[in-house]
Amino acid sequence: MLQHILIAVDGSPSSHHAANQGFGLARQTRAKVTLVFVLETPPVIPVGPLSGYVMTAPPRTEADLAKARAELHELARDAGVPVETRVELGAPADVLCELAERLGVDLLVVGARGLSAGSRWLLGSVSDRIVHHAPCPVMVVRERKR
Repeated sequence: MLQHILIAVDGSPSSHHAANQGFGLARQTRAKVTLVFVLETPPVIPVGPLSGYVMTAPPRTEADLAKARAELHELARDAGVPVETRVELGAPADVLCELAERLGVDLLVVGARGLSAGSRWLLGSVSDRIVHHAPCPVMVVRERKR
């Protein structure tokens, strides 16, 4: 029986579709929902022997956090179930798997495709990594082609 569902969004249409599917499941099962947006932190590359490093992108700003919070509140408003929202920083797959374990969720819901096609080619997809490392069942939601 589902009592707690963790739904991940990243701003992509695929993640919004996954959120709607997760909300529908929560309405049917009366499960608690935690809706999370993980902002990926830029990788840091060490250079040289003397504690030097290079950041591959600018760090996240307060505006990035505010935008993520606004998106979560908009999605939660239309969920039809009580929703707890949270914004996390880090590597999305790792953060989601750790959060799923820490919260003791019964199901983790993600979209099949997110916003980072380039990194999917280089590193493997977030959803694929979650499927292989999550401490709970994972529902990967694919949008239907119309």
